[in-house]
Amino acid sequence: MYTALFFLAGWAALLGVSQAASDLPCRAWLEATPHGNMLEMTGKCASLTKKAASFRYEITLERQAAGGRSSSQQGGEFELAPGQSVVLSSTRVNIDGQSTYIGHLRVFDTHNVLLAQDSVRHEPGSK
Repeated sequence: MYTALFFLAGWAALLGVSQAASDLPCRAWLEATPHGNMLEMTGKCASLTKKAASFRYEITLERQAAGGRSSSQQGGEFELAPGQSVVLSSTRVNIDGQSTYIGHLRVFDTHNVLLAQDSVRHEPGSK
């Protein structure tokens, strides 16, 4: 009897996690595109729901080199209509062939709950 209850409770927990993952309101991603000696970092977000919603985003771009680290951060609020995709931010930086660039994108709801995130890494010599 206890085994059956444990089994059912386990399945209920798995179904709950599966349901929660499929109910995400948006998908966020970063694109890193080299243009000669420049690297363009673009953050995007797409709605996955049938109603409009408000969000907040943060994008951090970090440069790591032998001489140290530097970073820049951008962010803001935005709204998504059902099925809409938007460019959140786009920035270009000089690349020197010796530094690593790491971008992080995080999207939050109006209660500061993390909903979606992505990271991208550009290594020296990457094309």
